[in-house]
This record gives sequence, structure tokens and C-alpha cells, in this order.
Amino acid sequence: MPVTIRSLQTNDELQQVLHIEERVWRHGHSTPVSLLRVFADHGGLILGAYDEGQNMIAMSVAFPGQYHGLWYLHSHMMAVLPAYRSQGIGRQMKSYQLNWALDHGYEFVGWTFDPLQRRNAQLNLGILKAHVLEFYPNYYGVLNDAINGAWPTHRFFVGLHPNWPAMSKKTAKKLVPIPENIAVLRQEDPDRAMWWAEYYVSQFSQNAYSVLGLAKSPQGRLCYVCSDKPKRAGASKNVKGINVCV
Repeated sequence: MPVTIRSLQTNDELQQVLHIEERVWRHGHSTPVSLLRVFADHGGLILGAYDEGQNMIAMSVAFPGQYHGLWYLHSHMMAVLPAYRSQGIGRQMKSYQLNWALDHGYEFVGWTFDPLQRRNAQLNLGILKAHVLEFYPNYYGVLNDAINGAWPTHRFFVGLHPNWPAMSKKTAKKLVPIPENIAVLRQEDPDRAMWWAEYYVSQFSQNAYSVLGLAKSPQGRLCYVCSDKPKRAGASKNVKGINVCV
């Protein structure tokens, strides 16, 4: 879908970002416009995506962060209105973020995502080719919003840079399946959904498996391809202090 993506600066533009956040998460404690303004003016990047009628249909919020002593652009929030999803808008916004970050001296773009969400995995690892750097169990605590509900917020922290080596699956030892639709499972079978959450903690905690990418199992199920090496050892390349799986 053709969209116009641009950085946002004015309070009126940032208020539209707030409206999209409220429509998507519906959690009652949205990011204040005053804080978005600080991000925009001091090293962050607030983006809006507009349709042909110049209506904002997607937004993203990013600010400076540090990882292993390196400054990177942390993409904290991205939302596309429901009617415009699955049209490549998220990919276009991530591309804009990456180009902007490198132009402004950041080492990479990083963000977190829910590894139980199949669509998230396909976008972040399958399309964008981001590298999984960390697993954070219940990173944000319980959010009680429309997307996360009262579930633990387990997250992958991923990084993206065009010069990082492509991930190789030569050291793969295990496939960790991704549930077909965790959102439906959380509604219809909470016990099973909680099993998945606990299973991921056992698989991806600090001394367990590191993620090399995505692949289909022999049964056709989408899975994380994992190495049985700890995150800081094994088949990795040190890129400015970051161990990137290769």
C-alpha cells in the first residue's frame, strides 16, 4: 500500500500518535504528548504513516538507548490501525527507522517483541532479518491492555543492522514451535496459553537456547531455529561488542 512516512515534531502531530496508541492498546495510560515531544527533540524519532488522504494510519516511537555500551535507536512502540495491517506498512516504517538511525550515528536499531506472536516472528525475523540478542521474561510486567491482557510479557530483544552477518543455521540443534494463534489460545484455553509462556521461559532463559532464525518443521509448523550454545558462546561474531549469531 502506498503511504507517506515522515518524522513528527508538532504537538498536533504527536497528539495523533497518542490517538492511535489509545485505539490499538486501549490501556488508559498512554504516553503523554509532553514525553513524545522530549523524545522527538532529543535524539529520538517519532514517525507517522499517512494514507493518500493524509490521515495518520500508523505510528512509531523510538528513543536513544544503550546496549553493551553502544548507542542504538530503541523502537519502543509501533502500531498500525487494524484496517491497514498486513500491507507492508510496518516493514516500511522499520526501514525508515534504520536509515535514519544510521544517518544519525546510531550503531543499530533495537526493539522487543512477543515471541509467542506468530505474525511478529514472521515480520521481525523472517522479513526484516533482525537478530535475537536477548530473551527477557515478563519484561514489562502485567500490562492489562487490549493486546497483552494479564499475561506475562515475555520478550525477545532484537537488533537490526545491514552489515551484520546473515544468520546461518549450521549450528542448529533444536526447533522451538510457535503457537498458531496465541491470542485465540489466551481467550479459549488459558491453561494451554500459560503452558506456552512457561515453556518459552525454559527454552530461552539465559543458559538455554539462542535463536538463529525461523524454519518450518517436518510437519509444516513455523518454529524458531535454535542453537544449544549459550548466547555468549558458540557460533557468533563480535560486532562492536555485540555477539551476533552467524
